[in-house]
Amino acid sequence: MERLVHGLKMLWRSERLIRQKELRLMTVKVQFNALAGLVAIFGLVMLSLAAFFALAPYWGQALAALAVGVADLVFAGALVAYARTLKPGPEVEMVREVREMAIEEIEEEFARAEAELVALRDEVRKFVRNPVDTLLPAVIGPLLSAVSRGVGSAKK
Repeated sequence: MERLVHGLKMLWRSERLIRQKELRLMTVKVQFNALAGLVAIFGLVMLSLAAFFALAPYWGQALAALAVGVADLVFAGALVAYARTLKPGPEVEMVREVREMAIEEIEEEFARAEAELVALRDEVRKFVRNPVDTLLPAVIGPLLSAVSRGVGSAKK
């Protein structure tokens, strides 16, 4: 039973650590995506200004605004791509292995408990069906020693 409790504690701790790491990773991803969104909005504003200036006096300020807007969108795309490549660290993999070990230990403990219950059930059935056969091996040793003592004392 102690192994079961130990396994459950290990499972709880490993699950909690995994969830904490995943939450931190998701927070970083959200921050980068929010920054990328902000940059993309700025890029769209700049593209709008560029389109406006493109219709104005032929290609002076418009090309500069267009170039800045495109660069902002490229930068936003790079931020999103970087946020998608973030993966959990190696410590999360170690915690996952500990969690798997805890689960295996709990499963083994349940299998042992089930085997003990099946053996107990079989012994109870055997005793109920034929109590003499079940009790006879336990009684025969003391009975033989008592008979041998009785025979030994009768000869004296």
